[in-house]
This record gives sequence, structure tokens and C-alpha cells, in this order.
Amino acid sequence: MKNNDVEQVDKEQLIPNQEIENKKSDFDNNTSQNPNETHQQEDTEKKEEKRFLSNKKFKKFDKARYREQKCREWEIKIVNQNMKDDKLGLYIHIPFCDRKCDYCDFVSYSMDENAQHDFQQALFKEIDMYRTQCEKMVFNSIYIGGGTPSVMYEGFIYELARKVYSTFHFEGDIEFTIEVNPNSVTYDKLLEYLRAGVNRVSVGVQCIDSKILKNVGRFQTIENIDNTFDLLKKMGFINTSADVMIGLPNQSLDAVKDTINYLIDKNVKHISVYTLQLEENTPLYKNVKMGKIKPLGDEACIKMYNTVTKMLKENGFIRYEVSNFAIPTYESRHNFKYWKDVDYLGLGVSAHSFLENYRFSNTCRLDEYIDMLNNGQFPIVNKEFIRDSERRTEYIMLSLRLATGLNLEKFRKRFKEDLLKTRAKQIHDLIKNGYLYIEDGFLKIAPQHFYVSNRIILELL
Repeated sequence: MKNNDVEQVDKEQLIPNQEIENKKSDFDNNTSQNPNETHQQEDTEKKEEKRFLSNKKFKKFDKARYREQKCREWEIKIVNQNMKDDKLGLYIHIPFCDRKCDYCDFVSYSMDENAQHDFQQALFKEIDMYRTQCEKMVFNSIYIGGGTPSVMYEGFIYELARKVYSTFHFEGDIEFTIEVNPNSVTYDKLLEYLRAGVNRVSVGVQCIDSKILKNVGRFQTIENIDNTFDLLKKMGFINTSADVMIGLPNQSLDAVKDTINYLIDKNVKHISVYTLQLEENTPLYKNVKMGKIKPLGDEACIKMYNTVTKMLKENGFIRYEVSNFAIPTYESRHNFKYWKDVDYLGLGVSAHSFLENYRFSNTCRLDEYIDMLNNGQFPIVNKEFIRDSERRTEYIMLSLRLATGLNLEKFRKRFKEDLLKTRAKQIHDLIKNGYLYIEDGFLKIAPQHFYVSNRIILELL
């Protein structure tokens, strides 16, 4: 049987026989119609449409206004849902990469299988040490980041998932995310992730122009990226995310557009857009200081960001946070915990945690991490109690990064402060100059100024 024969059988199974006959009859009637009659009918329809549109009582459908309304409805729904989230998030940092990009200052080490196994044993000890402390806590998200989790040896993620599920208590619809690099994704690894329960994959794309990436020490090709998304689609991963960078040296606006169009065509559900930051002690920083590489200016970066925002909005994405865009219902539930003042536990080298008003972080050194855990010690090197004054500052900063803004009434109840009074002059000036506005009890940054949100937020602290 030929492929098209199979397709026909499937269709006939889905559609009742009578409906098939009706469709065939309609098709026969349409194809047997006199061509002159068809043209006359089309002319009549066009005249009727013109007459209808000329009616003064008819209001033309405003697509832009409708889209704005729907965006606002979704933004409110997203935040309201996540405000009620009282379950913890679990973050696990994998400190290995096949190689480090020139712009990266994240904690990562070169790929070494012995070091990976030593890390795995230490990580499992850390998980065991939190068993008692977290026995009454409930989790509903797992995020494995790095580094590059996909460089780990086959079987690691599955073993880790089994260990986590047997140690901590999970409830409800669990979001399980893993970050991957196109250079290290394979069919067998994705199959392993499926078996482990991963249901969300974040791909480090950055840019689809390999020449631009090569300038910053990142070596991947469009073939690698294509292969990754093709594998994800074939294996049934629907909830996919991609990281995109703007402001890269020699990156044009067209190159940014090409990357966004590519991801839209690949049916990616979530896109994070980050501007290149020059971090000290990185090769890129040194090259810029020596004049070998010229970074793009703020004006070019702002234009790129605003262009991306417009393109994604026109294709059904909601910007729910300064750097994050998603098709509705595909927002990162785990990351919302960071923005909505929900506790989370971080495991692994350099991981951060926020539990019961304490913020603490693990050592950044792999050898120290392994040694401390082998000696029965938590690998924590910094721990501080977060006072209400600090929580207040963080609440303002994180809330205003969200498209829905800061809930003034909730802020007043939480911190016993009326922000409209204590920061009356600053808010008045920012509203007057078009940077802020108040809508339905929420203080918001005007969408056209999201790119400079940090400068606006500083005025209110």
C-alpha cells in the first residue's frame, strides 16, 4: 500500500462515511460549475462585501487592539495563577561544558568523565543530606541547568531523576526542564530524558549565524541546531524553549530577525532574549579592552530588542517578563518561582537556594564541593537571613520585571507601606515622563521602556 493510500484510510476512519460522501458531492458540484457562473458569483460577493464595508454603522475589526486586549488578559491570568504557587522549585546545576564560550562567566569545567562520576557521587550525597530537612516540603518543578547538562554521560539524567523522586515529595503537574546544547544532543540522550520524565527542553541557540557565534568562541552550526529541533519534534517534545542573544559583535538586525523567524518556523513555544553582557575575566572582555573586538552600542541593542518584541507579539507570543516570551500556557513555571517570591532549593556546584527566609549558595569550586560532601559537610559557603527591608527591595525589582507589574495592594499588605505615598515624587515623575503607568491597581513599566527597566526600577528603591 502506498503512503497516500494509508493517509486516505486514516481520513476515512476519522470522518463518518456520510460526511465523506457529502464532501465528495460538494467537490463534484463545484468542479462542474460553469466558469462564467463562478466569475459572476465572485463579482456579486465582492459588490456585497463593498456595500457592507461602506455602511457607516459597521466598525472595522481592529486586530491590533484585539491582540493587545488578549495579551493583557493572558498576562493577568499568568501572574494570578503563579501567585498561588506555594510549592517549591528544585534547581540542579551541572558544572560541565564541552568548551567555555568567550563571553561566559558561569561556573563550568571542561568535560572529563572521571570528574563527572566524582561529581555525580557528591551530588547524590548532597541530595541525601537534604532528605530530612525537606521532608515536609512539596515540590512541583525541576530545572537542570549549567554549564551544559547534555554533555553528561548517558544514564546520568535518568539516575538523577530516580534519586530526586525517591528523596523529595512532588505533587501535581510537574514541570521538568533540562538545558541542552545542539553540539551534544543525541537520540539516545533524548530518549533517556523522556524516560526520566523531562517534559520541557531549553535549547541554547543564541544565533543561527555560525560566523557570528565563532567571533565569541561558540562553535555550533545550523546543521546542529536543525538536527536538535528535528529530534525533539520526532520524539514528541512539544514544550521547547530557546535562548537567543542580541548585541553580539558584528551581529546585524537582519541576523536577529533570521534567528527569530527560524525559531517561529520550528514551532518553539518559549524564547528567552538576552543582551550580551561584558563580564570581567572573560576572553571576550579582554578582547574588547584590547580593541580586537568592537561591541554594539546601546542604540543598536535597543532596536534589536524592540524588533524581537514586535515580531514575537505578531506571532502569538506574550512577553511575560523582560527577557521572556511565550505562547500562552508555555511560560516557565519554574522561573516564575524566582520572580514571585516562592522558595526554591539549589543543588550542585555554585547553586543558590532560598528557603525559609534564608538565602545561601554552594561553593563554586568543583574540588571543594566534592571534598566537603565526602566529609559529610553541606557545600554551603555563603548564608544570610533576608530581612523584610531586603525582601521589599527584591519584591519591587522582580515584580516590575513582569509585564503585569507590581500589585500595589498586595505590596501594601505585605510590607505595611503605601508605595504611592512613600515614593510619590519618583512615581509621579516617571509617570509624567512616560516610563511608568498604573492600571487596575498594578504599577507597570511602559512596554516601550522595558529594555531600560533596571534604570527605572532603581528610582523606586
